[in-house]
Amino acid sequence: MSFLSFLKKLLTPSFSPSARGGLSVQERIYVREKWAEIETLMKVGRPSAFKTAVLDADKLLDHVLKSLNYRGQTMGERMKMIPRDDFDRDFFNDMWQAHKLRNEMVHNMDYNVMDFEARTAIKKFEKTLQDLGAM
Repeated sequence: MSFLSFLKKLLTPSFSPSARGGLSVQERIYVREKWAEIETLMKVGRPSAFKTAVLDADKLLDHVLKSLNYRGQTMGERMKMIPRDDFDRDFFNDMWQAHKLRNEMVHNMDYNVMDFEARTAIKKFEKTLQDLGAM
């Protein structure tokens, strides 16, 4: 991180997507409602519910990225558009790891998501959405 980036982070209490347009109150309510559905799926405790929860969390993150005007043909491209100076390395690592699980589930028909994998990914999606100011 450059000195100017460090200084910007130090002087700004926390990242606020509102500088980029941010999410409307209605969008934040929508995100919270969808997140409640994801949490309900996780409580079901079945592999099919875990899979659906991870897929829905990934879709929700993509929806938020689009709403925050990150451009790209794919979600991966939109994720790459997030300025590196806006967040720390853990933010990007968590976001990509959660998205990679979704990709593995979608592209590998024989892949069965395990309870702990789904829970870990859901926590990472939740943290990412919080850091983006969506929750």
